[in-house]
Amino acid sequence: MSSIPSRIGELTIVEEAGRILVRGPGSPDVTLPPDEEALRRHLRIDAAGRYRPLSGARTLLAGWQVETGPSLPLERVIEVVYPLALAHIRLHARGELRAVSLDDVLGRQTGRYEGAGRLSSTGRELATNLLCGQCIRVPLWDGRPCDAGDVPCPEPCSVLISLCREAALWENERPGASPAAATVPFAAFDEPGNPLREAFLAARWPSPERKTNDG
Repeated sequence: MSSIPSRIGELTIVEEAGRILVRGPGSPDVTLPPDEEALRRHLRIDAAGRYRPLSGARTLLAGWQVETGPSLPLERVIEVVYPLALAHIRLHARGELRAVSLDDVLGRQTGRYEGAGRLSSTGRELATNLLCGQCIRVPLWDGRPCDAGDVPCPEPCSVLISLCREAALWENERPGASPAAATVPFAAFDEPGNPLREAFLAARWPSPERKTNDG
């Protein structure tokens, strides 16, 4: 355990009475069985019951812990919760983690996602700030500093590419805003009420009332 941080994202790793426990956010009131599939099932949804397509999203259910051991080693628990996190931490520490920029990733999109490359630089920056601001991974590809204990992100994820695709469509034909609703799926960016959709629209095209109130 000495080479693994005691905190990774929303996880806390503790030694207690000779046991190594991995805990999610909040105080644990449920102990999951040391079974990988049981852990995966527990990670699939957030507190609103929505599917979690972004593994690093700060939406882990609160109040759980799992004991590591032969059937579920510590590194495996972390890999299930945050895929490749430990590998990226170690590569970054050795200076061997290669970063790929958002511009490069958008430039190589084809088919349904080819249109993502038409998103403006303003839109790219806004989409990055909104989505990555909800993720425990630090976007190394965006030039942000990654401190010891952080989980570096070497390349924009598919969820961000999906958001960029929708945002490019919005810039081409601006849609009407709707009240944000926590029940709308996290990555359903085409659905009115999606919190990230509504946050993007409000920031990209502030209403006159907002401009006046903000001075």
